[in-house]
Amino acid sequence: MKITRRVIEYAQRYPTPFLLVDIHHVRENFRKIKRGISNCEVFYAIKANDNPTIVQELLKEEASFEITSLNELKLLQKFKVSPEKIICMNPIKTPGLLQALYEYDVKIMALDSFEEIDKIAKNAPESDIVLRIAVDNEGSDWPLTKKFGVDAVEAIPLIKYAKRKGLNPIGLTFHVGSQCLNKNNWTSALYICESIWEAARKEGISFNFLSLGGGIPIFHKKPIPAIRDIGKGIKKALKNNFKTSASKLRVTIEPGRAVVGDAAIMITSVIGKAERGNEKWVYVDVGVFNGLMETVLDFSYEIKALNNRKKQPVTIAGPSCDSVDIPLKNIMLPEVRVNDRLFIINAGAYTTVYASQFNGFQIPKVRFLKD
Repeated sequence: MKITRRVIEYAQRYPTPFLLVDIHHVRENFRKIKRGISNCEVFYAIKANDNPTIVQELLKEEASFEITSLNELKLLQKFKVSPEKIICMNPIKTPGLLQALYEYDVKIMALDSFEEIDKIAKNAPESDIVLRIAVDNEGSDWPLTKKFGVDAVEAIPLIKYAKRKGLNPIGLTFHVGSQCLNKNNWTSALYICESIWEAARKEGISFNFLSLGGGIPIFHKKPIPAIRDIGKGIKKALKNNFKTSASKLRVTIEPGRAVVGDAAIMITSVIGKAERGNEKWVYVDVGVFNGLMETVLDFSYEIKALNNRKKQPVTIAGPSCDSVDIPLKNIMLPEVRVNDRLFIINAGAYTTVYASQFNGFQIPKVRFLKD
């Protein structure tokens, strides 16, 4: 999202910090993903930004949704989203969520352990289950390989056990890592899935559902692959593979960041300045705890000040008293003054949803550019 005259007007109109969202950009991102990855259902991963206005606008695009928690399910229930348009790809779910999914007739859910199979069989019997496979996350800013996913050699025993427990194994899912900069990760993952798919077929288990997970990146300083190039690799890997007894293979993808990330700017104010030895420090009213949590593992945003003063290296610190609250280090920024507005670019995903009110500092409000 660019800093336009309207963005500057909004920046001066409201108290900071706040997240300014261009809802038209959100809808266009959703359309771009649908165009770029053909023959694939797009399920918005609501965890990236669960603002109700964003959900409402995506419903106008006939979007489906991927959820993780009971509260996310309740939000969709408020909008009367059909259960057929909801999937749960979180491999570890609370019993309460499973019961609610079962009662609302949401059928499709992921798993990656024997314990989860037992839990689903007890709380959501006869569910359609999708096995999460561990795949290469190299080239992703947020690798997700350790917490979830099973190796290919573990897949068939889990699938067979799920079937014995009365569940319906329908396919596979994987995640290439959040903010994935390597377009080949999807195709590599699909080759792994293909071997498991064929092994299951030989065991008499025919799949028809394939989830490509998330990971589509947005621009944050580093070059990123185009969605159309990611889509070309996926299309090639799917061609003539993944045999199914169903009339058509069902393929889904669950982007979050790619839908909302670059559709918003975080507006923050300078609240203080200091020099510590040779370092210049700039303190702002949004930090690690109340909006920029992803920076805790060296994830970096582009930040801009609207003046022509000389640029200098500075450290950006958040408002709390905690020494961890240093979101950006050694970045180039023009000289700023207290009360100046700063613009954190492409901050629509995993900012307000990650935030807490630690130290009593407010979570940024979400505001929308109006026509």
